[in-house]
Amino acid sequence: MKQEHDTADNREARRLEALARLQILDTPSEQAFDDLTELAARWLQTPIALVSLVDDQRQWFKSRVGLEPDQTPREMAFCVHAIQARDLLVVRDATRDSRFRDNPLVTGDPNIRFYAGVPIASPEGELIGTLCVIDQVPRQLSAEQQDTLRRLARMAEFQLRLRANLLESEQRTAELEHQQVLNHRLLDSLKAGVVACDDSGQLTLFNRTARHWHGTDVMHLPPSEWGRYYDLYQADGRTPLASDAVPLLRAWRGEPVDNVEISIAAAGQPLRYVLCSSCRLYPERSGPGAAILIMHDITEIRRASNLKSQFLATVSHELRTPLTAISGAIGLLRSSAGDVPADTSRRLLSIAHDNSQRLSELVNDLLDMEKLEAGQLDLRLTTQRLRPIVEQALEINQPYAARYQVSWALEPGPLDPLVHVDERRLHQVLGNYLSNAAKFSHPGDLIQVRIVIEGSEAEVQVVDQGIGIAEDQQRLLFRKFTQLDSSNVRQHGGTGLGLAICKELIERMQGQVGVRSQSGAGACFWFRLPLFQAAL
Repeated sequence: MKQEHDTADNREARRLEALARLQILDTPSEQAFDDLTELAARWLQTPIALVSLVDDQRQWFKSRVGLEPDQTPREMAFCVHAIQARDLLVVRDATRDSRFRDNPLVTGDPNIRFYAGVPIASPEGELIGTLCVIDQVPRQLSAEQQDTLRRLARMAEFQLRLRANLLESEQRTAELEHQQVLNHRLLDSLKAGVVACDDSGQLTLFNRTARHWHGTDVMHLPPSEWGRYYDLYQADGRTPLASDAVPLLRAWRGEPVDNVEISIAAAGQPLRYVLCSSCRLYPERSGPGAAILIMHDITEIRRASNLKSQFLATVSHELRTPLTAISGAIGLLRSSAGDVPADTSRRLLSIAHDNSQRLSELVNDLLDMEKLEAGQLDLRLTTQRLRPIVEQALEINQPYAARYQVSWALEPGPLDPLVHVDERRLHQVLGNYLSNAAKFSHPGDLIQVRIVIEGSEAEVQVVDQGIGIAEDQQRLLFRKFTQLDSSNVRQHGGTGLGLAICKELIERMQGQVGVRSQSGAGACFWFRLPLFQAAL
């Protein structure tokens, strides 16, 4: 790399940068500099003493004795010459010096005759000003006085170094404070709970997520009051967590804590399951010490795991029931050979047939959900009239109506909107809605099916007069592996996948699903599809 030439302009630029870094120009007077000018005037017996700093336009006096103005133009400054000389500059009689005899400061007020100045260097070594003394009569300095002036100039440089150190310290403090603010904001933005303690075991950090999970900011409360806001339990959510098993306390003692599950019961919040990892901040030290704890909320994972466990148990039962019925019916027919009366034979065959259909539905649900979750269920979307699809679904599912002794009818009307759908999968959705309506209705009930237009969407409603659904349970209906915890519901069996599959299918057709119901007052299951004209 070509080295830059050290020209006069470059040197001056460095000098001005060094002066600017000190942030000293136009600052209030300071006792340390005022003491130096007072001592200089006293010891060198001059009426004027200055600490002068030279920028690109002027010389400004940080401290002055015997002079009223606080600055003069740079072109009049004796100090510029002292800086260029880089050592003590003595002008015995300015009227006899060609450099200064026409200077307005010589020909006019303050009538300078004698000048002596020592350059003052910045901490980087750049000459930025002088400590100088001035008299209005010609004179000279003794060797002792010259030494005194140099020593006072070094003291001025020392004050500048102190100032530079203070500025650097303030800058570092500001940067640390800024970094602390950023760290706190970062920690508060984390979805994980973060808690830390110092060497004495006192809490030093409790981020926003941790505060929310515990229901309060425990850092502002004595430990004796923490129990008012939350309780800690083991992973089972029932067994209280012993104080010596608290993950942060274990880490503070030096024990390894890696993926330990506990649960938090904060007042007014559902039980929360968290996975904890904690460690010492200074593991090289012996004995208890500062530690940090990271908590991840695994409540949904635990809930999903529990649901899948319940689902597997349900599927096991639901598969076993029709298999048992089929096996029993076939076994009776086989053991009785040709001696079974025709009516009994038909009844046993009907049982086997109905249960084989039920078994087929269960298996199909499982296969559909697996394909949906894997993204492997392809829809064949075509533009079709909606009413014929609904009418055909009512006809196909008529056996459900007969089985549960209900009837259904499509509300008459001219509405027959165009929709962009997979006809076979829409039949599947309608079949699920209709079969559920039949199962949970009372014998003799009429199930009404309607087609309505809502803005740019067509809505299909299946309205029954059955047992209804409590409002707090409605949000669970379209979740995977979920069945309502009701004996009236459970007696009808099923995998709990049907409505979840309906939701996935309709959403893949750019639609929505939902339910409107009250406990004991029937239910209206609906889905909406965008009108084909609106999509053009």
